Amino acid sequence: MKSIIEEYKDLQHEILSDFAIRWDADKCKTTFRDDIKKFYGFEKEFYWNIILNSYYIIEDTEMAKESFRKFDLQGPSRHTDTGERYLRLYGFLNSIYQQRLAIENLMEAFKLQDKKIFSERLVKNELLILRNKIAAHPSNYKDVKQDSEHKFDVYEICRSDLEIGQIKLLRNQNNFEEYDLENSVKDFDKLIEEILFQITGKIIKKLFKNQGKYYTKYQKINLIRGGAIIIGGTIIQFT
Repeated sequence: MKSIIEEYKDLQHEILSDFAIRWDADKCKTTFRDDIKKFYGFEKEFYWNIILNSYYIIEDTEMAKESFRKFDLQGPSRHTDTGERYLRLYGFLNSIYQQRLAIENLMEAFKLQDKKIFSERLVKNELLILRNKIAAHPSNYKDVKQDSEHKFDVYEICRSDLEIGQIKLLRNQNNFEEYDLENSVKDFDKLIEEILFQITGKIIKKLFKNQGKYYTKYQKINLIRGGAIIIGGTIIQFT
């Protein structure tokens, strides 16, 4: 079953793909990128390359999330291997960061009105903060706390906790911080869903005036995101 993030991404990608199918090089006097720029109202031609790359990155990183949901940090082999846990944790957190960059690029390309607000929320997101602390800057994390004695903090992962699937960090060899990785992922997903909801809505409103097949698909995704179940043509909503 696809995630809500994948559903929004797929709908955006479908709009782009349908345009590409309709585009006829023999009949057009301009280039494909020229017409894509005009179709979407992009500021730059290169935004086509950016959004296509973003769609691929989102697809790849959603696969990483699905693997985490299925196998957690232990992995599908189910061997007791601490090194495997480190690899999966570092790889997973960095895939989350890649998805953040892809989303930032989409917000920029489509000139989302609340881009600044969402960018600030992404910076403050717990999962991305965790990534910066242990998968990017464990030896010089610059966002220091009031009790820090140096211009940066250093972080270690408590190995004994990692071996049983828990995330506990030791800051400056003195203070412990605990993280619920599963809940952090859920919070991150909700934020990404909200951003994609707004981007997709803006695209469909601008290009199709909230009419047609894309708008119908968009509405269904929104219903599912809100907890509804769609079976065939029947919509079951829970209040």
